[in-house]
Amino acid sequence: MQRQAGDRYACAKCGAQLVYEKACPCADGKSSVSEICCGEQMKLVQQQAPAKTAKE
Repeated sequence: MQRQAGDRYACAKCGAQLVYEKACPCADGKSSVSEICCGEQMKLVQQQAPAKTAKE
């Protein structure tokens, strides 16, 4: 699975987070990409929509 810039992964055990600053184009089969912390795969954190700003 490709990783996009801004993708965020969190460790369920310790709460550490990993954020991709640049997209990783590696697709399944080409390269093994994994986010491991505390011996387990980190979970993808759902992106939140940016907050809307009020216009004056």
